Amino acid sequence: MDYICNHIMRTAHTQIRWYKINEEGISELLYYYGDSLQEDIVCSDQIFTQQLLSIRSEEYPILYAEKYPIYFAVICQLHCCFILGPVNVEQQQIYYEGMTVERYLAQKHNVRNTKVPYCKYENFCQEVLLLFYMMSGREMSYVELNEKNYITESLLASMQIKKSELFFNYHEHSRVHNPYELEARTMEGIRKGDVERVIKSLDETFTGEYGILSKSSLQSAKNLGIIGLTLASRAAIGGGMPYEKAFSLHDSQVLRLEEINNIGEVEVMIRQSKIQYAEMVHELRSGCDRKKNLLIEECKNLIFRKMHTKIIIRELADELEVSVEYLSALFRKTEGICIKDYITKEKVQLAENMLIYSQYSIEQIALYLGFNSQSHFGSVFKKHENMTPKQYRDNFAKKM
Repeated sequence: MDYICNHIMRTAHTQIRWYKINEEGISELLYYYGDSLQEDIVCSDQIFTQQLLSIRSEEYPILYAEKYPIYFAVICQLHCCFILGPVNVEQQQIYYEGMTVERYLAQKHNVRNTKVPYCKYENFCQEVLLLFYMMSGREMSYVELNEKNYITESLLASMQIKKSELFFNYHEHSRVHNPYELEARTMEGIRKGDVERVIKSLDETFTGEYGILSKSSLQSAKNLGIIGLTLASRAAIGGGMPYEKAFSLHDSQVLRLEEINNIGEVEVMIRQSKIQYAEMVHELRSGCDRKKNLLIEECKNLIFRKMHTKIIIRELADELEVSVEYLSALFRKTEGICIKDYITKEKVQLAENMLIYSQYSIEQIALYLGFNSQSHFGSVFKKHENMTPKQYRDNFAKKM
């Protein structure tokens, strides 16, 4: 058990307390895994300790959010009980009433100082499940853990109430959603790389309206945008866009969307992003009418994941478990271009975007893309674009 607790402490960077509970329900701390026992908010606050231990269950681990994003977990079997936490499940620094999370918890639990490490929520849950398995011998999935903790009668009832309220509101005010056919036309246009069709569908007028997905108009627009971009990325994959590239583009768009604080800018970005997907699919499909080959699609995804390194064709073949000769011949037959030229084309295209939209130096871009030197990068880039990287940046860079 010591090995598992030390593993969890190193992985989740959080404290663990091991308690023994006697027949009368009185707890005794057997062991503490952490830095400073005197500054531990659980051990220093006996009322909080008993509060956590009182919610214990032998059927499943208890997840306790004292105040989001701070989580604890309580795992009990027979007369043995573990308390894990706190962890902060939000990566950025969160503040309460002008204070850091650490300061807020230190004041609330009357300790001089405390540490609240960042740990992704799912990772924390997986560590909790590992300790639960070691104690009980019972396997439990991440989904089941969440369902055990959060499916309640009040939650299910509130879902029904909200559904009824929304249905009544739409009928009362004679509101209807925008037609599904409009969305279908847009997605089909993206899938086929038909840029003109996508633009026309986005310009269509309709009598319905978009759903309301938040009490805040700005957040509702963002939520609708995230849904639309998710559908667009999947349509692009259906049109032949490598899924790694589509997923990465989608993630970057959503993160940018979260930074915007203007509804008009949100609307423009969503529109332009959908058109961008159609343009990228069109570029993939232009000049050819090839059927997708699963091996080559996986090869292209592999190339995309290795874009920041020097890509060796033999290593690609080894990972795909085929010979270099077979992979090279099939790639040229399927894509109409040799692997080496395809890799160079993809790297140059990525370099163009970095030169336009990033503040990285040309040397940093060359190193990031796995070129031997800045001069090598420059010669390859000039061969494809008829200008040096500096000239390209001077001509096209977006002013930040």
